[in-house]
Amino acid sequence: MAKSPLKDKDFVPDDESLQKILGNRWPRYSECLEELKKRNLYPEMYWYGPSSGWAPRFCIGEVTVCGMYLAQNPLMGLVGVGDKVGAYLDQDRQLSQRARALYEMTPKKGPLRWIEGQLATRGDLEAFLSLVDGKLRALALEGVKPSDGPPPPRMRRKDPGPKKEPGKPGRKPTKLPKPLVKPLQVGPPLRFGPSVLTAAGRG
Repeated sequence: MAKSPLKDKDFVPDDESLQKILGNRWPRYSECLEELKKRNLYPEMYWYGPSSGWAPRFCIGEVTVCGMYLAQNPLMGLVGVGDKVGAYLDQDRQLSQRARALYEMTPKKGPLRWIEGQLATRGDLEAFLSLVDGKLRALALEGVKPSDGPPPPRMRRKDPGPKKEPGKPGRKPTKLPKPLVKPLQVGPPLRFGPSVLTAAGRG
């Protein structure tokens, strides 16, 4: 099976290339974008690493609300839930039954609970959106709300940084050779501190 272009860090994803890559998954992707757009959430392409590749995340400022994995079939929705949002969702009665089941059966890993759900059907999408709405309600209590201003560019590609030099991954930098000429010692050697010098009557 050919490697997805989305797993190439140097790939530049845009709507035209995504439509070709996603194929019959494109309508579901577009539907999800439209639903999130109604919540003033817009996609920013983000590099999730070699296993998941390029995928959109949806942010309010520096706060990530949710994301989607595109390299999988079917598409996967992702919602990260921290302690404050989790405390709200524990009491949130507006979550749908499927959304609550996804939330409660997902174990916490480190500081976050990463909730992943398929987006194969309309019911899957509704459960995902219910989680997104719950997180938005929790964030609103902290004063974090989507902007009502003009939307950002539809697709924003996050800079992955400079390309790595060829070589084995994780290789430690080469140690610098010791100087051939020993540098001149200025002052007494470190082992002769003030207490030693004073005891010897030289201080």
